[in-house]
Amino acid sequence: MAASVRTSISNVETGTPTALFQTRIVTGSTFAHEYGVSRDGRFLVNTVLDNAASPITLLLNWKPPAK
Repeated sequence: MAASVRTSISNVETGTPTALFQTRIVTGSTFAHEYGVSRDGRFLVNTVLDNAASPITLLLNWKPPAK
């Protein structure tokens, strides 16, 4: 979202917020941040992919055979 901001010596006025882009924000927890913004203004948004690729297989506690 973005909104214009006008300031004067004694007042701050904000315009009507408008959407910058469409997204479906995903969060795994009510305490999780849905996005992150860096100091230079770049940002990262969690979204759902419509056509997800094959699932990832994760191996935990795997120990390669001794040589």
